Amino acid sequence: MSGAPAPPSAAFIDFVAHWLDGQGYGEQEWSDQLAETLSHSSRTMQVAAECRLERIITDALGVAAFERVHDWFHRLASEGAAALGPLHRRFEFLVIVGAPRSGGTYLTAEAFNALGYDPQEVPAAIAHDGFPDVAPRALWKHGNGWIDSLMRASEYLVMLELYFENPLRTTPTLIPKKIAKGICGGGLFKTILGPRTRYLLTIRHPIGCCISTYEKSGGLSADGGFQVRSAIERWIWRDLVLTGVPASELRQMDYFCAFVRYWEQFYIGLALSGLVANCECRVVPYGAESMQGIAQSLHEQCGSRRTPTRFVASARLDGRHPEWVERSRQALERVASVWQLVGLRFPHAELLECA
Repeated sequence: MSGAPAPPSAAFIDFVAHWLDGQGYGEQEWSDQLAETLSHSSRTMQVAAECRLERIITDALGVAAFERVHDWFHRLASEGAAALGPLHRRFEFLVIVGAPRSGGTYLTAEAFNALGYDPQEVPAAIAHDGFPDVAPRALWKHGNGWIDSLMRASEYLVMLELYFENPLRTTPTLIPKKIAKGICGGGLFKTILGPRTRYLLTIRHPIGCCISTYEKSGGLSADGGFQVRSAIERWIWRDLVLTGVPASELRQMDYFCAFVRYWEQFYIGLALSGLVANCECRVVPYGAESMQGIAQSLHEQCGSRRTPTRFVASARLDGRHPEWVERSRQALERVASVWQLVGLRFPHAELLECA
């Protein structure tokens, strides 16, 4: 788009194309809590983006959607938080945040279920943590992470305006959102989402979390080494390189060594990002009792007559990987000490019980 501060994302192009054509979003299947296979939807979306963009820019409503993104971008860049007043009167948010494979997908789907939506029909970009695609901000050889983050946030706001459009509604619309990537811009997300946002912070024992991750990514290699096959493994690579692990060392690193460092950095970074500071935040340890308890309370708060979906725990340890126990204990203790520093309750006993 001519004059745009950054090109539109494939996710935004996909969303607008579906919105213009009146298509459903069910093929994205973000809400499957038990999926243990690699998803190729983002790659498919990227391939289709160029063709879809040509179709969108011939439609006045499509062009208006892009112009609205640019308007939000310039308002956020020039006015800051002052631009967000109308948004906060129109929407309030329930944010689910935690490392991947820690139960956040289940809670996000149940929140939409409690509000009367079919989670399978809610766009992944609206609900799940693949979007906004906010990475650690930096200047790259061919890009600017600060501008990209603000552009993706602007696209997300336009998606909300289009998807939840209801001129007759007089009370704020509650929007659940899973934002694992929010720790890369805690202050940005906290400001955009507003002061009434509630947070559910999911956490799972690092060994169980690691097993679920490698099972989803194609299994553990014969030598137990770290590999990059899935989006989660790409995030692990990115975050470890960002904090000083040489790429040559990471290629030789044991899978759990890489994963547990990522897990520890994630939860320390979350605590220190400011995202959940001075707000209504509930820590939800991974496990059927705690997850289903939160789901039931969401249905009650929303006046739902639906029955929450049963939570099914994946990848229990069952005695696997005893060699990882000591390393995980050290990581748990370090994260717990940082959480204590900022006033977050660390659910040590629950994590050990549900590992």
